[in-house]
Amino acid sequence: MLGRSRFPRAFLTDQNGGVAVLFGLLLLGVLFSVGMAVDYGRVVHTKTRLAQAVDAAALAAGRALLDGRLSDTDVQEIAERYFDTNLGEGSGFGTVGRPFVRIVRATGEVHVTADANVPMTLTKIAGFTNVTVPATASSRFDDRDIELSMALDLTGSMGGSKIRALKSATNALIDIMLPDVGSETSDNKIRVALAPYSSGVDAGDYAKAVTGQKKQTCTFEREGSNPRGDQSPGPNNYLKVKGDTGIVRNPTCPDGEVIALTSDKAALKREVARYNTGGSTAGHLGAMWGYFLLSPNWGSVFGGDSVPVAYGDRKTVKAMVLMTDGLFNTIGGRNYGDYSPEARESAAWTVETCGKMRSDSILVYTVAFQVSSNSTKQMLLDCAGSPDRYFDASDDEALRTAFTRIATQLNNLRLTN
Repeated sequence: MLGRSRFPRAFLTDQNGGVAVLFGLLLLGVLFSVGMAVDYGRVVHTKTRLAQAVDAAALAAGRALLDGRLSDTDVQEIAERYFDTNLGEGSGFGTVGRPFVRIVRATGEVHVTADANVPMTLTKIAGFTNVTVPATASSRFDDRDIELSMALDLTGSMGGSKIRALKSATNALIDIMLPDVGSETSDNKIRVALAPYSSGVDAGDYAKAVTGQKKQTCTFEREGSNPRGDQSPGPNNYLKVKGDTGIVRNPTCPDGEVIALTSDKAALKREVARYNTGGSTAGHLGAMWGYFLLSPNWGSVFGGDSVPVAYGDRKTVKAMVLMTDGLFNTIGGRNYGDYSPEARESAAWTVETCGKMRSDSILVYTVAFQVSSNSTKQMLLDCAGSPDRYFDASDDEALRTAFTRIATQLNNLRLTN
């Protein structure tokens, strides 16, 4: 009996195993915190993809509505198609519902909403089984024309997955700027030009006009005492080619040609599909060609429907996109190294060219794609002249988002939600 009376008191005061219990409780808390972080990331990723999809749907449907001949059903189908395309296979970690499209013809507005349901993982232990992620976008067009040039980096470092990402992002921008339905009959005249660059720029069909009838199409810096302006090419103003003074013996040109301003969506996409990579980075040449393609001084070079309108045309927005993945390091077709005086000159030349464009009322957008150099990022920010027009894209999805956002701004669509 005495032994039995002592057992309960001994059991109540025994501290053996207390640490294990405390550790278990702490481990449960740690696991819950980790689970919350993981699930939060899943929700954010899904929301980003969903927001991108409804933005693109609203943009495309809003432009299609301008056609005037399309039924509400037609506009809705366009919105759904662009929603699906931009959502893609990597729609996130949730189940995405079908978008709801509301059309207000009286004001020319399109409203798109969609939801995604994201199942939770470790946070289920706290009773959170799923999170509903909503996204809404509304669009309304302003009646104005757009001229957009795109200076795209096709250097060797852009090989592999990078060039695939660039092609995808560029095509997404082209789709928004020039939808399949309504782009030809719209009151808005939208034209896009391409200026791929590496060590030089391939002038393609315009080579004779810009080089003074020389046979080579790969162009470099200009001749004469004023090589940095947008004056029309001519004697003592032509662009240099292989064999000219100051140009390396065997220069590299990008595997892609200049395309002057056009609304021919198929032609633009065919050229983008051809892009391949090689050579080093003469970013100032990309910026200069982006300038030339928008300059009314070059109208006689491009001719026809590719002639840019005059600066200051109140009905037209002119804009350039300059995209790169690294340091500018090349002049005259020669790579002098990332930290050479020539590299600094190329960067300064780029900023100067961007400043001239802005003074001519050209909006300058810059995109850093997986750039690690802070000096390059600062250069691109200086070139844009505003944080709102500079994008730091750390991965493929961010590049596509940057190009989509640029298209949104250029179309002057007001995302009201």
